[in-house]
Amino acid sequence: MTISSRFRNVVITVGVVGAAGTALMARQNRTVEQDRAAIERLHQQDVAATFSDKLDELANLWDNDAVRIQPGRPAEVGKAVIYAADKRWEASKGSHKTLCGHMEIQDVQIAGDWAFEWGYFSMKENTAEGKVSTGQGKVLRVLHRQADGSWKFARVMNFTEQLASAAPVSHPCE
Repeated sequence: MTISSRFRNVVITVGVVGAAGTALMARQNRTVEQDRAAIERLHQQDVAATFSDKLDELANLWDNDAVRIQPGRPAEVGKAVIYAADKRWEASKGSHKTLCGHMEIQDVQIAGDWAFEWGYFSMKENTAEGKVSTGQGKVLRVLHRQADGSWKFARVMNFTEQLASAAPVSHPCE
């Protein structure tokens, strides 16, 4: 009888833990779904600001201690430094306009307050000289969850490849 009582207690305890575990998993799934939706909003804001060439809006998508790494350039550390570099680039380009672009994120992995993603991009711009500049390449980004639950870019590394050797993008700029 004592063994049965203990066994029942164990079963009941496991049942409670199981129910609590199920509730915890449901909360985590809701959080993952909410995180994925918030990350998708960040992507949409990024695309909209990029296509409208609005550097102020792009700057708002960076974490304060963000780092951007691009081949052949020193790392840009901090949101203010990235914004200043973008402004210098804009001034050096004259009146350029982003004509089209496409980003294909291949994978996003969320780990607590951090998310890791990689993908391909293609972009076409009208230069100040009236020429069209085309680029295609890869991007690796680390996102950081903010206190309000939104996400911002914390680390970004991208590089443009020669079009002949670039990874295929399903909807390239044409």
